[in-house]
Order: sequence, then structure tokens, then C-alpha cells
Amino acid sequence: MRVLILADGLFATHERALLSRLEVGLADDGVRVVQATPEDVPASAAGLAEAVTYPAGLWTLGTAWRARHIKSKVAVGGKIDVVHVFGGSAWKMGAMVAATLESELVLEVWRSGLVARAATNEWEDAIFMAPDPAIERAMLQESQGLTVRLAPWGVLTPDEASRILEAGRAPSLMMVGSGRDGEATRAAMEGVAEAAARMPDLLVFVDAREAALAGLWEVARRLGLLGRLSLIEDLEGRRDLLLRGDILVQPEALGEQRTTLLEAMGTGMAVVAARDPLVSTLIDQRTAIVVDGRDRAAWGDAIAGLLADRERARRLGASAREYVREERPASAYVRAVLGVYQWATSADAIKFTE
Repeated sequence: MRVLILADGLFATHERALLSRLEVGLADDGVRVVQATPEDVPASAAGLAEAVTYPAGLWTLGTAWRARHIKSKVAVGGKIDVVHVFGGSAWKMGAMVAATLESELVLEVWRSGLVARAATNEWEDAIFMAPDPAIERAMLQESQGLTVRLAPWGVLTPDEASRILEAGRAPSLMMVGSGRDGEATRAAMEGVAEAAARMPDLLVFVDAREAALAGLWEVARRLGLLGRLSLIEDLEGRRDLLLRGDILVQPEALGEQRTTLLEAMGTGMAVVAARDPLVSTLIDQRTAIVVDGRDRAAWGDAIAGLLADRERARRLGASAREYVREERPASAYVRAVLGVYQWATSADAIKFTE
């Protein structure tokens, strides 16, 4: 089997590790993988897939031109059995590529905004992959005519958990998100500032783009937090830095699946997150402390509580780590994806919902 994994720029940047793990897992099962990403975004670092790029930002040439460009690069290596698209902005292009290559089309529904889009008549014969049971339920409620398959995202759990909130070093907090929900993001930052007032050596790291979109610099200046705040370009993609933190804060509830959250849990970090009904891995007091995203006081109390009771924070991290190990291993995700590919390409596959 030969598979084209096509990702848009946003997805390829933030979920590079997920794509790399999938590439390795599929290769171990004998699947030949071609990975297509925009030319201004590096492909995953696994090196087991054939990497191709497509032009980014050439809006005047249009989606059809890009689809032909990708086809010309991948068709010479043999038949493509499946085109698997990650990132909503690449759906249309992926559908065109699949049609011209006569391949099965799989579309990843990684955020809630894509659920309604999937229910339109634009994606004839597409198979929709749901990375979370909550997303799967939402899609089936949206339209009973969709072909939906569940493949929950998974991550690798390190052999040893991170030692969080150790004595003798400054505690660190990592905030990740898109910044699109400015109100929730600012509320979380105000809560961080409240906690920092009780913990003078707390260090705060925030994604630079998130901070710009949500106006966090002004909030931090007003609350006297600038001396502790570091803005990091593409913090979400910098897992080497991100996973060295003690506490992860996710302020938005946008129905988005993020392996950042899973990896933080898997390393044993303490997670504080906004309540999100479309993210089933957020289980209050088991995998995270879950709060109302717009409640400044709730953010402050949750974060300050973990900093004050470090054993409680470690217990929360250990509980989340065990959950991820048991419920969201990377190997199970690869098996689920491969099962969908095999089902889609089998001669007797009938694409109806269960």
C-alpha cells in the first residue's frame, strides 16, 4: 500500500510529531508513505517517508494548480491508494489530488469547525477520521450519512516521568493555544498573574503568536508580569522546551485536538485547561484541573493551588500519565489508521455509517 499524507501549513507546524509517529508506524507495517507539506514548512524529521512540497501562498495560481503540482510529484512512484489530509485548508486540494489519482480520500476532522463542513455535499465518497470519540459523536449527530471512522490520537509515554516542581529551582508554566479566543486567553493570563503574586519565582512561557492575537503583552504589563514572561515563537512545536515545564495551561475551549495536551499529560506535567466537551481526554481531577475558561478567579485558584501543594500537582501528573499510557498510546493510533486504510481499499468496502 502507498499512502499520501497531505498536511496544510498550520497542521504541519504544530503537529509535526504526530505526523512523524504516524509515518514511522505505517512504515513498520510495510506501508509506503509520501508526505506532502507546504514548501515553507519542514516535513517531519522521521525520514522514512518520501517528502514532497507544494507551493505556499500562491493564491493567484489556485488550488487546482497546486493539486496538479502534487500529482506530478507523487504519480511517478506508483499508485497512491489513499490520500489522507490533515488540516482543513488542505481538504479541497486533497480531494482534487485523490480524484486525479483515483485514490481513496480520508479527511481528518481535528477541530469542531470542520464538523459542519464535513456534512456538506462537497466531499463525495470521503471517509472522515475522528481523532476523539466526542468528535465522532458530533459528526454522527450532524449527519447520519457521513462515513466516520474513529482513530483516537495517541502519543509515546516516556519511560520516566518528568520531575515537576522540584525544590531548588524556579517553577515554570507553559501556556499554549491559538489566541483566537481572546477573552478566555486573557482571563487565563490574569489567573496566572494572581498565582505569580503568591509565587514570586514563577517563570511564564507563552506562544508568541497566541500572545499577539490575544493582546497578552498589555495584560502582562498591566499586571506587572513582564519580568517573568517569555514569548516563544512556535512554542507548541517546540516540544523539547515545552515538555520541560511543570504546569501546562490551555486557556481555550475550541473543540480542537492537540497532541501537546497528550504529551504534557504523558510526561507527568500538571495540566490546567478550559472545559471543552469535544476533548474527551480532559477529565477533571484525573488528567487535568478543568475550569471555566472565562473565570479569572478559577484560573488563579487552580494554578496557585498546584504551586502551593506540589504533591497534589505530582499526583495529578502521575494520574494523567497513567491515563495516556493506557488509553492513548501511539501504537493504537497507528493500528486504527491502518485499519481504516485497509477497510477503505478493500474490494468489499461499503461506505455506510455504522
